[in-house]
Amino acid sequence: MTKKDFFRILIKLFGIYALILSLFTYIPSNISYITYQFEPINLIYVFGFTALIIGVYILLIRQTDRIINLLKIDKGFDDERIILGELNAVKILQLGLIIIGGFLIIDYLPNFLNYTFLAFKGQVSPSGLNYMEQVQFGSPTDYLNWFVSGFNLILGYLLLTNYLRIAKWLNRKDKNVGQQRLTSK
Repeated sequence: MTKKDFFRILIKLFGIYALILSLFTYIPSNISYITYQFEPINLIYVFGFTALIIGVYILLIRQTDRIINLLKIDKGFDDERIILGELNAVKILQLGLIIIGGFLIIDYLPNFLNYTFLAFKGQVSPSGLNYMEQVQFGSPTDYLNWFVSGFNLILGYLLLTNYLRIAKWLNRKDKNVGQQRLTSK
């Protein structure tokens, strides 16, 4: 594996991880902000930054060679190749997807369990949550964050169970796309 291939994989993995965190943390929190205090400028602000975030991460995932050439991060090494034994690009992507899926589960499992406990206690207890529990645990009816944490758990699970397919999809060669661009000019 060349150094350029290694940096290409790292940039793509960072782009995917940052996109997942942005889409499922930043956007839901700002949507709740909009619903709390609705003003058109806030809506434009949130949609503008969301488009910017998505654009940056699409750039990280689709234009990795341009980023590597611009930053020249593959230059200045003594050897052109990295010898990792049996690790190739697909295996490194698989490892990265397993790590990302594990981080999603580790990050959001406590929140999901907390919101599940609060919803269960609020439904089962005749008096609901007392003042000390509300101060300690927060609002029992925070369904948006409960949904976001559940969705991230499902996403982490899907990344862990389908890492091979996703890694092959990310490492595919876009020969057909290049041919379509040449014929369309």
